[in-house]
Amino acid sequence: MLVTTEELLRLALDQSKDYALILIDTTGVVVGWLAGAEYVLGYTAAEVVGRPFDLIFTPEDRGRGVPAHELAVAAADGRSEDDRWQLRKDGFRFWAGGVLTPLRDGTGTIVGFSKVLRDRTDVKAQIDALANSSHRLRVFLGTVVHELRNPLAPLANAVEILRMTPAAASVVAPVQMIERQVAVMRRLVDDLMDFTRVGAGKVRLQLQAAHFEGVLSSAAAACRVAADERCQTLKVLLLPTRTIVRADPDRLQQVVVNLLTNAIKYTPDGGEVWLKATVEGNEAVFRVEDTGCGIAPDVLPRIFDLFTQEAESLDRSQGGLGLGLPLVKELVTLHGGTVQVRSEGRGKGSEFTVRLPLFRNEDSEPGTT
Repeated sequence: MLVTTEELLRLALDQSKDYALILIDTTGVVVGWLAGAEYVLGYTAAEVVGRPFDLIFTPEDRGRGVPAHELAVAAADGRSEDDRWQLRKDGFRFWAGGVLTPLRDGTGTIVGFSKVLRDRTDVKAQIDALANSSHRLRVFLGTVVHELRNPLAPLANAVEILRMTPAAASVVAPVQMIERQVAVMRRLVDDLMDFTRVGAGKVRLQLQAAHFEGVLSSAAAACRVAADERCQTLKVLLLPTRTIVRADPDRLQQVVVNLLTNAIKYTPDGGEVWLKATVEGNEAVFRVEDTGCGIAPDVLPRIFDLFTQEAESLDRSQGGLGLGLPLVKELVTLHGGTVQVRSEGRGKGSEFTVRLPLFRNEDSEPGTT
């Protein structure tokens, strides 16, 4: 018997249980409850259609304005992707990965939204259980940095002595070349020193209740000139509420600026860079996305490691050792957070996601680590 495409689609929607498909109008009201929506969320279509789609969000996320924020991000960016705790009819919370997409008519006008989500509580448990340590590498790098710093001062002094010799005029070009190379080496050694100090626990964070959106806004403002110089569009999408995280504001801003600077550096002139922020579960989350050079699939698992070959070669073309991303990872870890990267490959842009714990009343303020 020949089965039509429409019939196959109907059967797929009726029999799928892994994914919930929710259709929403432009005001945020559910108009379709399809596929595994009843299986995943517990409500029947009759119980949900005509009600606001925010009923699947936790009370905390509703209070933060997350449902409306998702609609706004999807409308502005073409999609809104989030991992967060969702709420079943029976009150059970589960960790879901979801994508909200705007639906447009022939004129390009948004006429509604589709939300697809899947229960990923199992993945959340695995991520929370992961741990990593590189103590021996840090000790080795600390020794190397110490040994490299020792000859820099004598070299700089030797250059000054050459400048004062009677024959200085005849060696201007060589002296200038040595000066430039000493400056490059000093910068590289300083980068390594900063990384090893953070990794060795010698950097003390002034942890306190910090205004998440305020830090992100300041970081974006600091990077906007660099984006403008390259005719890039830097778009910032933040929650309208005031989110408080447990963080060192200066170091957190350093993380954001580092990621934005990288995105601007490796995005062609006229490209786009995005800074998006939301709250997922007990975490504040920000994402830095770009339309830049992207990252090869085989490099992704190692992008935060020192001396990753592709990252190193990219940074050499732009200047630097490529220590920015490892330093970002260290600082985020010190904050009790995580950082992840995603890219579809070279030339297809990249996305860095940083998750930080929300500030709790029982947290010390201010604090150090």
